[in-house]
Amino acid sequence: MFHRTVRHVSKRIQLIGAFASGALLSGALMASTMHSPAAAVAAPRKAPRVNLPAPSRFDLLRNEAGSGDELSNRELSVALLDRHDSTGDSDDLYEAVVWIDRRREASDNTDLVARVVGRYCGQRVVRWHWLCIGGE
Repeated sequence: MFHRTVRHVSKRIQLIGAFASGALLSGALMASTMHSPAAAVAAPRKAPRVNLPAPSRFDLLRNEAGSGDELSNRELSVALLDRHDSTGDSDDLYEAVVWIDRRREASDNTDLVARVVGRYCGQRVVRWHWLCIGGE
């Protein structure tokens, strides 16, 4: 009888040990997966290489353009449109059009306006902008 009880307890301990080992292993795998970079999981997207300013350069251009510097405004608008072409981020397109609107000299904007009208008027973020609505 004692021998059967020991065998029964031994199996119970083995089951508890197996469960604990599995839970520990699962937790370790989940923790390592959560801390891995997303690039390792997703396939890299190949976008055309464009020489874009670093984010800090965008911030500098925004500050200078906001202070009324027309050259920084133009450079920022072009860089945002280029980044939109590269990444497809509609926020960049919208911001570029806002900066184009802020330019004082409309004659300096003709190539940027032509670029927006020629390429982007079908996009949701600028579809109803005054540049894209004919006759207004």
